[in-house]
Amino acid sequence: MLFREFYVLLKNCRFHLIAPYINGFVVLFGFLSASEMSEFLSINTALVFLFSILHTGAIYSLNNVYDVESDAKQLTASEDFARWNLSAKNQVALGNVSKGKASLFSLGLFCLSTLYFYFAGGLWAAFFAMIIFIVGWAYSAPPLKLKNRFLLDLVIHGLFWGSFLFLMGSSMKRIGSLHSVMPHLILIFFASILWELHNYFEDYHADKETGSRTFVVRLGLRRSFYVYLLLVGGAIAYSLFLIPIMWSTTAFLGAMILYLVSGLKTAKENALKTMFLPRKHFYVANIFLLLWIATSLYFR
Repeated sequence: MLFREFYVLLKNCRFHLIAPYINGFVVLFGFLSASEMSEFLSINTALVFLFSILHTGAIYSLNNVYDVESDAKQLTASEDFARWNLSAKNQVALGNVSKGKASLFSLGLFCLSTLYFYFAGGLWAAFFAMIIFIVGWAYSAPPLKLKNRFLLDLVIHGLFWGSFLFLMGSSMKRIGSLHSVMPHLILIFFASILWELHNYFEDYHADKETGSRTFVVRLGLRRSFYVYLLLVGGAIAYSLFLIPIMWSTTAFLGAMILYLVSGLKTAKENALKTMFLPRKHFYVANIFLLLWIATSLYFR
């Protein structure tokens, strides 16, 4: 019984999905970009990755507590649209775990991971861990519910689940010049926003029914898709600009092209009904993003 409950709590943190590991790789990207080559296969590297995953899981678990109503609505969504999302993400909405236990588990993981970042990386790393978690809580929790703040929701996601993850990792080694890491921060910002738009498209019907005023709900699918195209175009243009300086950006460019082509194909075939990147293409795009991280570190 206890093992079953623990398993459900872990599943509520989405550790069985790819998202926490992507965030972990972004933190690890920042950490290794400021480390010596000798640390690449060290125990410190493994611990940074592990506690980054736990930190992200704590945020997802807490978000699920406040997203119960909207996620439960997905049970009534059509089978070809986001039906998988509920059972994959929110165990609180399914009734498998209580809000109280999920909240306590989330706080426990947060304290554990933040203490690690403090002792291993100092005040700056702990500061980023705290501010990312606090904004993560405010993202879904009333009265702030930042994910319903038009445009601000995307900017916050790009920063706190993108660029700031990189800075949390790099600050464990040193606080360097922002100018030197700015290209990475901008590319990560683009990738994080596109990831969030993907989630918004997926959750569009459930969010609309429950009154969650996300970016896509406010603009509607078609206009949001134009914004999506604009952002992908901006990411492609910026990565093309960077290739002569950092040729590893070609891997990032590959991910953005896949975002663009798959998005256009889906919109055309489904008339914007299920307008989000097909899951198989989404995973391949993530592989390109991880390849970009790997090549950026190897040829830094």
